[in-house]
Amino acid sequence: MTKRWWQIAVAVALTALGAHALLQERGLPVGTDAPDFKLDTLDGKTVELSKLRGKPVFIDFWATWCGPCRRALPHTQKLAEKYGKDAHILTINLREDPETVRQFMQSHNYTFTVLMDTDGSVAAQYRVRGIPHFVIIDARGKIQFVQIGYGPGIEQRFETELQKAIRASKWARR
Repeated sequence: MTKRWWQIAVAVALTALGAHALLQERGLPVGTDAPDFKLDTLDGKTVELSKLRGKPVFIDFWATWCGPCRRALPHTQKLAEKYGKDAHILTINLREDPETVRQFMQSHNYTFTVLMDTDGSVAAQYRVRGIPHFVIIDARGKIQFVQIGYGPGIEQRFETELQKAIRASKWARR
């Protein structure tokens, strides 16, 4: 009986630790101000988040070696094609060589904007602990949605949240 009790106690403790770890991985809280940043694109242009206000911003933190990231990127491309006029669709590549990323983009015919976070400082500001890590920022610069990881069906949630942000930004301009 004592051995069984210890097994249950250990299982409960590990479950609690795991739940605590998951809660720490949530990224920035919804409703908080999105940290401003300046990053260079693969083309050498500088993008400053605060200058994108007025339209929502969809951000996908990723790397070429990340399997789930690679599965998510075709949907990011579709979002860029479908909503690029009403929202800023950005990806932030983490700590990779620009030439590696450029070749990857060309080989997959991706045209979305890639920002290079070569030192990981922007990822740290956004509390990125695992990739892919997605953030939607509303037109006022507030965090509206955070998703860590990628799985089947999450694309619809991205689209729904992005549509909501676009509608709100259009409503505010009236």
